[in-house]
Amino acid sequence: MDTVRPYITKDEPFGPIDSTDIDSNDIDALRLLFEQQNRIYKNLRNRPSIIIGRRGSGKTYYLRSVFFDKAYKHYTEIRTARVLGHMAKVVQKATKDAFFPEMVSELWEMILWVGVFAEVRKHSLLSSDDLYVVNAYLEKLDVRGTDDIDGLFIDLTNMLDNAMDKNPSRGAADILRGLDRFSFDYAKSIVLSSFERSNTSFVILMDSLDDFQLDIDSVAHSLQGLLKLVGSMNKPRDLVDIRFCLPAEVYHRFTRISSNPNKDFRRALRLQWTASELIFIGARRLGFYLDLYYPDLLRALYPLNVSNRADALRLFQLVLPEKIENQGGFQEDTMSYILRHTQLLPRHFLMLLNSIFRKTGLTQSLNPFPIPKERIINGIRQVEELIVKEVFVAFKLIYPTAEETCRRCLPELGHKFTMGDLHRVFTRHGKAVFGSDSLFDFQRMLLEIGAVGRVIPGKDSDLYIKGNFEYTVQHQLSLSQDDELCIHPLFSGIYQGDGKLGRPVYPYGSVLEDADYRDTDD
Repeated sequence: MDTVRPYITKDEPFGPIDSTDIDSNDIDALRLLFEQQNRIYKNLRNRPSIIIGRRGSGKTYYLRSVFFDKAYKHYTEIRTARVLGHMAKVVQKATKDAFFPEMVSELWEMILWVGVFAEVRKHSLLSSDDLYVVNAYLEKLDVRGTDDIDGLFIDLTNMLDNAMDKNPSRGAADILRGLDRFSFDYAKSIVLSSFERSNTSFVILMDSLDDFQLDIDSVAHSLQGLLKLVGSMNKPRDLVDIRFCLPAEVYHRFTRISSNPNKDFRRALRLQWTASELIFIGARRLGFYLDLYYPDLLRALYPLNVSNRADALRLFQLVLPEKIENQGGFQEDTMSYILRHTQLLPRHFLMLLNSIFRKTGLTQSLNPFPIPKERIINGIRQVEELIVKEVFVAFKLIYPTAEETCRRCLPELGHKFTMGDLHRVFTRHGKAVFGSDSLFDFQRMLLEIGAVGRVIPGKDSDLYIKGNFEYTVQHQLSLSQDDELCIHPLFSGIYQGDGKLGRPVYPYGSVLEDADYRDTDD
């Protein structure tokens, strides 16, 4: 337990909500806090080249899993923001007259492989004769002494940038000639042959950015070339793979940038979660928390396997009441109540649990469980606005007015409403702040951010409204004039007052008994 003690505290009973809060050298803590009982982790065995997920879905966790899961013997981490910024400058100058994704892809290949060469050199992974070939190529590029990957890329891109400044007429083809494709291919073949002999696998890690600045042509061109390269990697016999993270919030813009989406995204893994998988994440961390601070309570449940759904639920049943009365006076299953206030993202679930369980007892000898119902409701109230604000920030690049538009429009709607209601609200309240007169764009914004979903016909009852939200489908949710709509509980909790209370909305997938939405195509 000493391994996770710095991260599982009375203030953060369920630990960090962001994997970067865990020291990258603290491999054992990363491994213990990482939940492996889910479809996503199993699909990593297929070696995806692109990991797509919304903010809070765990992209960085799955990127960093290579630190401890032994899928690769060696890796290099590349700061996407830094190298993309420098590449955009080079591409802007190199493609003034004509742009060819193939050439930019080649440029990316050579630059990223320089990172592989540097890691190989730093860890002495080659024989002296093979290392001489790699060093000779790096020296030719004027990247001799540094083992710092960031410094190496800065030196390399500055060299390319300066070469363009000296001879502005040079295009991408000339830059590639300057990098000496023949020497590069030879050095690359030497490394790959050595990896094959020693049964070594290697992965290049590139984390996501909050803002890719896709409206800048040079950035879009750079990314188009990078996507082309990434789509060609991670083939069955490849020894050097890549894991490139992309935000799902702007996924459709990336597919429009791509020169061939079918090829570029053929080895993509989408991070989508079910309620059961979130339960496993929470139960693992709850087990650590109780073991550290209430060991006698936990001991009463031994033997316990939190990777088993029944045992994971038993653990939560030990500390939470079975039922809870919501603000509308409806009785709900407590775990379903908590889960429906998420968009099925690990970060949302952990934020809610941390808020609910924070400082539950004065001393270890006291038993503060089950947690009072009022604390659960208040714990959710305290963080639901933070969760919604994070959603707005994640979509700010595409929908900069989303927050103000929701503030004006959502209070005018009930938990359940018609397309006609939505049209009237947009005309009276939304147009003035949304920035567009398009009702379709307004609907698209509400669907994409997950504020509004489509009521599932025949699934609602006298006790609840069942809704389908876009984050649980594989494509864009489409609406017809006859559809009924509903507001997500996170958004109704903030923007709708007591006068709008009614049957609760249950987003599809937030109830443990729901079928796995990833197996269906809405």
